[in-house]
Amino acid sequence: MLEFADAIKFVTDFVGYMEWPERLSTLTGLIYIVLSVRQNPLCWPFGIVSVGIWMVVVFMGRMYMDSLLNFVYVVLGFYGWYQWLRGGEDKTPLKVQTVDRQLWVRLAAIGVATTIPLGLLSQFVLNASFPWWDTITTVISLIAQYLLAKKYLENWLLWIVADAIYIWLYIAKGWHGYSVLMAVYTFMAVLGFYGWWKSLKADRAAA
Repeated sequence: MLEFADAIKFVTDFVGYMEWPERLSTLTGLIYIVLSVRQNPLCWPFGIVSVGIWMVVVFMGRMYMDSLLNFVYVVLGFYGWYQWLRGGEDKTPLKVQTVDRQLWVRLAAIGVATTIPLGLLSQFVLNASFPWWDTITTVISLIAQYLLAKKYLENWLLWIVADAIYIWLYIAKGWHGYSVLMAVYTFMAVLGFYGWWKSLKADRAAA
């Protein structure tokens, strides 16, 4: 009984250390990731609210690439919402698909071409916090978000990499609530990959 009470106290104290924007962004972010793993299109409005709030928080913390990333997330949120509802054949709901070799090559080229100039800009012009890690995670996450919006299975693999790095970054910035959220995101990305892979197999078997 004492251990349960201690656990409850830990959670309440942990939440108490968070500012209200972080609490709201964390809550809506958790709802977003659960719904996205379940392929529920309602994930997108929750995701838009979550990243919209966090965009302001990280900008105030001088993580400019992360702030830019979250702005793009807002835009891609509306794009993904439409794609999941009407992006399939004859404007039907989009189904899970996989990335072919040609698309991987294009995405890799885009990643390298954008990481270098954005990293230099972040370090020498913007004087950002953790400029290269901020840039690398930004580029990976943007590619992953595009793949998520188009329901490519491999988006979850990129999220696992990016979210794992963000855990360390947010701890270093003192945003412990969001570092916990990133840990949850990493775990949910693993579940998302497995769930979407099963959905892909079922669709192919039905076809």
